[in-house]
Amino acid sequence: MVRHYAEQTVLLSLLSALVLQCHGLSSTGMPGHVWKHVLDVEPNRHLQQLGEISESDTVLTRTYFSDAHMKAAHKILRWMEQAGMTAYIDAIGNVHGVVEGSNPELGELLVGSHYDTVVDGGKFDGAMGLLLAISAVKAVHLEALKRANKLSMLQWAIDNVSADEDIDLPIRAVKGLLPGSIRVVGFCDEEGIRFKSTFLGSRAIAGTLLKHNQLSARGADGRTLEEVLATSGGLTGVVVPNPTEAVQALALKPGSVRHYVEFHIEQGPQLEAAGLALGVVSGIAGQTWLAVSVEGVQNHGGTVPMPLRKDPMAAAAEAITAVEGTCLGSSDALGELAVAGEALVCTVGSIKVHPNQVNIIPKWVNFTVDVRCRREEFRQEVIALAEARIQAVCARRGVNCSVTRTHNAPPVHSDGRLVSKLQEAVRNAQPMIQQLAAADDSSSSSSNACSASGSSDSSSSSSCTAGNAASTSSFRSTQTEVPVLLSGAGHDAMAIADITKIGMVFVRCAGGVSHNPAEYVDPRDVAAATAAFATFMEMDVLDWEQHSDDSFEPVS
Repeated sequence: MVRHYAEQTVLLSLLSALVLQCHGLSSTGMPGHVWKHVLDVEPNRHLQQLGEISESDTVLTRTYFSDAHMKAAHKILRWMEQAGMTAYIDAIGNVHGVVEGSNPELGELLVGSHYDTVVDGGKFDGAMGLLLAISAVKAVHLEALKRANKLSMLQWAIDNVSADEDIDLPIRAVKGLLPGSIRVVGFCDEEGIRFKSTFLGSRAIAGTLLKHNQLSARGADGRTLEEVLATSGGLTGVVVPNPTEAVQALALKPGSVRHYVEFHIEQGPQLEAAGLALGVVSGIAGQTWLAVSVEGVQNHGGTVPMPLRKDPMAAAAEAITAVEGTCLGSSDALGELAVAGEALVCTVGSIKVHPNQVNIIPKWVNFTVDVRCRREEFRQEVIALAEARIQAVCARRGVNCSVTRTHNAPPVHSDGRLVSKLQEAVRNAQPMIQQLAAADDSSSSSSNACSASGSSDSSSSSSCTAGNAASTSSFRSTQTEVPVLLSGAGHDAMAIADITKIGMVFVRCAGGVSHNPAEYVDPRDVAAATAAFATFMEMDVLDWEQHSDDSFEPVS
């Protein structure tokens, strides 16, 4: 029995090695510690280092054009250079890392994510996807060097790199090794905190920033984005005399991008509930924001009888409940919606009251509504019914109300071929992921995963513990199922979808928590995602002939 088990173990090891050589990064001819360093140690360390760059000493806040934002941009630029890329910061603050392929007709693989944060945010939103991309490029370069028998020129440096150092690949050593081109972009501003306008970086390279009139977006200091660029020059420090022309010049050449891929934390609980590290995204839900204003009659809170009041606060409360009922599928004389399967969510996230005093019936109440769902047509039905119910509440209570649409983004669908290709990459990466997991068994890097987060905050610590519990039970098993999920959150991929096909991969996060200091991704899941990203790049730019996309029209 023991002998039979041993023979099975040897056979499985041999099969795993064979699969590793046929699909994904090969361990043959490459010391195992190198893959461990590039796919696990470096991206996890970079995440912690970037997470320490903040405008505040107490929380993580890295908003557009702040000193912390500038410092982060230059650190990202250096990491890109160490991965063998030509790197630069453009006029609006995007950080680009470019690999020029030997076959320009293949077009560019565009990858990346954003490096700004919300106020009091987490370390992983945006930043993780960007840093995974940089490490994946380094891994593919190493694989290309190995295949070209050119690894020996860097062997000493690779073999002797210490745990707290990065492997540095000179551009001259990797130039021309990849058939396909890669452009990694750290988008400067996705969250829209400073100018209250999202996707500034991704819309700039998509050529749609001017279409959305975002140079006129105004910050809390009263200055527009155009004025900031013209007077201080943003992150480059070089004054931009004509911001309109500068922004126009940032747009990527039409037809130059083959497709766009973004890895991102899930910001939801589905992967964790399924015990899976990675999932592929089918698309991004459409989104509409409403601004609702309810105006009543301001009066003394102690002298006006209840039946004689025109109270906008009570009306707003009922209207908010009516919106919730609409999105839960409740019925009334105005109608009913079949919400099952539509991934419909509605959120009232902001309420303002005037004069906001304890003993005064308010004059007005303003609140916002965020509506998201899978299908465009259904979202419009939801909004129409919600508006009708709000107006009915206001009419019955004798107050005036208005509903204004302040933001509308149609749903974006991932390219079907990219979805399949990304699922294949996740499966093909499993032998390497298991190799990294085996290395963890003999080291303390993952057993001390929580302390690696560098946080002593109690909420972060509890999420870290939960993340370890979920991950430990599933990490050592091969992920054969790669679920397809809908993204309820907006991403830079929405802006890039205007110029090319898109695909996304979600990475499990503890408790589904995001936009919160407790946001957490287990270091082993970071490594798994990096391995999957590198495997996709290998398929897409190194072995493109075996995985070609016939729908791409070569650049003229």
